[in-house]
Amino acid sequence: MGGLLVQSAGTSGVQATKQGSSSASGGGAPSGLTVARLGTDVHKLLATKKAHQAPEIGTRSSPETPFRSESDAVPSCVRQGIGRTENPLASSRSTYEGKDAFLVVLPHPSDPKSVSAYVVTASCVSATPPAPGKVLLTHSYRRD
Repeated sequence: MGGLLVQSAGTSGVQATKQGSSSASGGGAPSGLTVARLGTDVHKLLATKKAHQAPEIGTRSSPETPFRSESDAVPSCVRQGIGRTENPLASSRSTYEGKDAFLVVLPHPSDPKSVSAYVVTASCVSATPPAPGKVLLTHSYRRD
């Protein structure tokens, strides 16, 4: 039984790799952030964040929010790259065009009915010497 699980996991791992590489070239089912899906990803992230703003006890993750602590923490180099000091409405770590990246959602600076989404490289986290993250993409979206 264990051998079947290992074989099964190995096969799906190969398929996931193929999907990941095809998403970088624009084909197949993308596994990270894309320009076309960024608005959808932003709205899902905000909806997830709103759903978890109900009264909480502690900050532990649950199966429904496996990346909660990660999504609430934005490294200082990513914040420096964006150049804004507000606390994010939401954030997550993913990939964009094959690069490790953060999606950070902030209030729009001049329109309270909108948000600004930033995709910033995560390579700054381990950069020596420290450097601000590079903004790969930014776009504004209406709040739902």
